[in-house]
Amino acid sequence: MTMTSDIPGGRILIRGARILTQDPKLGEFTGDIIVDGGVIAEIGPKLDDTGATVIDGTDRAVLPGFVDTHRHTWQGAVRQTGIGWDFPSYRQHIQLTWGPEYTPDDVYWGNLLGALNALDAGITTLRDESHIQNSPAHTDQAITALQDSGIRAAFAYGWPSIDSNTWMLRGEATHPEDIRRVRSDLLADDNALVTLQAMLRGPELSTTEVSAKDLGLARELGIRSSMHVGNGVWGPMFRGIGSLGEAGLLGDDLLFIHCCTSDDDELKMLADSGGTASVAAALEAVMPGLGAPATGRLLKFGIRPSFSIDTEATVAGDMFNVMRAAIAARGVGLSLLPEVYDDLPSFTPADLLEFATLQGARATGLDGRTGSLTVGKAADLIVIRLHDLATQPATDAAASIVGAGSPALVETVLVAGEVKKWKGALTHPSLATVRARVEESRDRLLATPLVDG
Repeated sequence: MTMTSDIPGGRILIRGARILTQDPKLGEFTGDIIVDGGVIAEIGPKLDDTGATVIDGTDRAVLPGFVDTHRHTWQGAVRQTGIGWDFPSYRQHIQLTWGPEYTPDDVYWGNLLGALNALDAGITTLRDESHIQNSPAHTDQAITALQDSGIRAAFAYGWPSIDSNTWMLRGEATHPEDIRRVRSDLLADDNALVTLQAMLRGPELSTTEVSAKDLGLARELGIRSSMHVGNGVWGPMFRGIGSLGEAGLLGDDLLFIHCCTSDDDELKMLADSGGTASVAAALEAVMPGLGAPATGRLLKFGIRPSFSIDTEATVAGDMFNVMRAAIAARGVGLSLLPEVYDDLPSFTPADLLEFATLQGARATGLDGRTGSLTVGKAADLIVIRLHDLATQPATDAAASIVGAGSPALVETVLVAGEVKKWKGALTHPSLATVRARVEESRDRLLATPLVDG
């Protein structure tokens, strides 16, 4: 348990830090930032510290908290069990074997662990892509865990992990109607810290006809939606974006995840629609058959992507890993397919930080509230040490953060002005309990005999 006696609250001033605002009008500079009433109250040089707790920002960078636009958070109890898996292995273990065994308690502790790990890594906003809607109680516990963690989250209501073949292999079942109850009874307030969105299967996992009905439901409820598209061989086979475009269903309320094998015509449709994209570069780089991260291809069509983790069963749950994977994937592409990658736009460390913050907020529909250090926005921010051996001499702060950053360098995390990590340690009061309950969940789940696909 973290000692909390010196954790600052109320009016906070961070003095003399390197501030990477991600606000195009403010840019990057050395100066001060004041947090008050849960929002960014002032930002600039030599601000008045009257009534404020002062945090020394010397040799530190302050930037908006990272925004993870796609994480199956419920899988916390089976983190790192599938390093090196291909997609069929993932489905066999997660969705066919363990998913049906999950109890509501398993969902709660898995979601809580995943959200706390995100906070520890400087992720202040999490789009929880939840496809563990085995019962209303499973859903309720997933939401409660997000609320108990203190993270800002969009809960993306998905489908059950029971009878997965029916739901995912071009199944004709429409989206669970229980989402109506969640909208009316649990997540009706779109200004709350945890809000509602939808995780839909889309034409590659269901059909265009089912997708039309599912989108109609989400739009009736006034919520944003996501779909996995461009997934390996399914991308060219079913053309998720293209099918929706031809049916007149695209819109700026849609977030498309992966897009690895979506063709150029589809990406142009996406750009024209005003929709957004999420690149899970670390997962895409290590899962055989999914396809290469689409970062450069998206940029070619003017789509500035967001970044995401996907599943901690197969990759680490931090944004530093994703940013470096995006760079590595471009390097490999230039070496192996120069005729393709030479024609794609390059990107810098500053671009990658933008994708991990401001563009993530935009993809989640929260850019009016978070994603940049702008006066009036929520005080969702992180402080990263730049004077450690890993980052010295930090000639370029963005390059040091992208090239050598890690959760261990994230010193302080604030969400809506409340300190969630202080002096390198999470402030959540029940970490020991979380660890113990997740281990119990893991032991029971891993003892389940594997189910053939």
